[in-house]
Amino acid sequence: MEKKELIYEGKAKKVFATDEPGKVIHEFKDDATAFDGRKRGTVAGKGRANAQMSDIIFRYLDKKGVHTHHIKLLSETEIVTWWLEMFKVEITVRNYAAGSLAKRLGYAERTQMRSPLVEFYYKSDELGDPMLSREHIHELGLATDEELDEIKAIALKVNDILVPYFAARGLTLADFKLEFGLREGRIHLGDEFSPDVCRLWDAETGEIMDKDRFRQDLGRVEETYAEVLRRVKEEETGLRVSIYVSPKKGVLDPAGQAALGALKSLGFGEVSDVQIGKYITLRLEGVEADKAGERVEEMCERLLANPIIEDYRIDVED
Repeated sequence: MEKKELIYEGKAKKVFATDEPGKVIHEFKDDATAFDGRKRGTVAGKGRANAQMSDIIFRYLDKKGVHTHHIKLLSETEIVTWWLEMFKVEITVRNYAAGSLAKRLGYAERTQMRSPLVEFYYKSDELGDPMLSREHIHELGLATDEELDEIKAIALKVNDILVPYFAARGLTLADFKLEFGLREGRIHLGDEFSPDVCRLWDAETGEIMDKDRFRQDLGRVEETYAEVLRRVKEEETGLRVSIYVSPKKGVLDPAGQAALGALKSLGFGEVSDVQIGKYITLRLEGVEADKAGERVEEMCERLLANPIIEDYRIDVED
């Protein structure tokens, strides 16, 4: 594959044409920016970390049924992708309130959202990437209702996939930004997935493991990007199992009732019922996939759930 003319240069990447139709090369830079470009710097090794992490994450998402633009890692700092006609809408999924969202809602930093929050932003450096409503998107002609529905559904699927993925590597995925485009009439996930476009916190210490280290002058930016890449590159063995435990229908849930009363007292009168469950992850070594469900079901019946008052669902990943 031959790298040809420069098509586009952004704050963190250059995109080049190639001699193969429909394929482009993304070259990741060590340049770092924040606050709409008002703060600039260089982080040694950032381009390498972001390219390789994007390669790993996109391949994982492809395996899980998410259509991405990714083709392959070309070099330590370059990936090959399909060319997409990009939507001028960025999508942010937030699991915790942090940064601008915490300020907008008056929440304490790191407040967990009741459910993942999806926001749309106008991809426009000139305007400072303002937040958009669906009505704004219609007015600007950026996407149809059907496209927005599909983009939101994909974004939430990515969240469902990556939250446990990062948790297994000792990282909390607080929020992330995605970009989408069209190829042959189908919506694909594009751009990148790296500490530049997400918030990651060490699950044990709470340490910031993303671009906020650069934004907030916390130091150790180069080391942090390298550590995130190291964790993402770790190969897991065995089978990963997720268990979702919830109260049986009709069974009194004291924790849920307490939460219901609290929500109503806070003015959320539209809430009529709350069920509070738990989420458990396991890794099984030396167990075949077709036997794993039966084995974990036995664990649930004997210890992890109370089969008299609780239901559970088991998901096995190989």
